[in-house]
Amino acid sequence: MADARPKRVLNEIQKLQALATNNDPSSVKFLLDKSPLDDQSSGSQAATASSASTIILGRILPNSDIFNQAAFQIEIKLTSEYPFKAPEVRFITPIYHPSVDKDGKICVDIINGDGKYKATTPLTSIIKDIVDLIDNPQIDHSVNADIGAEYVSNRAEFNRKALESVKKDGLPRQ
Repeated sequence: MADARPKRVLNEIQKLQALATNNDPSSVKFLLDKSPLDDQSSGSQAATASSASTIILGRILPNSDIFNQAAFQIEIKLTSEYPFKAPEVRFITPIYHPSVDKDGKICVDIINGDGKYKATTPLTSIIKDIVDLIDNPQIDHSVNADIGAEYVSNRAEFNRKALESVKKDGLPRQ
């Protein structure tokens, strides 16, 4: 039986690409920056998608105040165990947020081993959950306790620092 992983990865990438052109204002936007579909020099798309790990780079476009002023690049790493193991996701663009640590790792329920991730979970659902978490921080799941405490006790200071970070590090939304 042939390995179904390359077909699944390519299908997931196509679904991610579709998020960029969805005109529904309530839909999550994701701009695909780099995927195995871009790398034609190393052979077929299927061969690229079946390698030990697959890296997808793209930008999320949050909707909440402050974070809606920029895009933030994330890396989605699909290991050889994907889709049976959740992808590893981290922010490449620095973001001042209680749920993102200094290395860009994000605390989002769907991929953090609490049983919500299933082999059938589409990457688009993971993207939607990440955008929702950026727009609506879950303080009880902060990976950065200092920023989480600041978010709760001194929102004005949090907003100031977050806006400063967005202006300094944020990427274009197109």
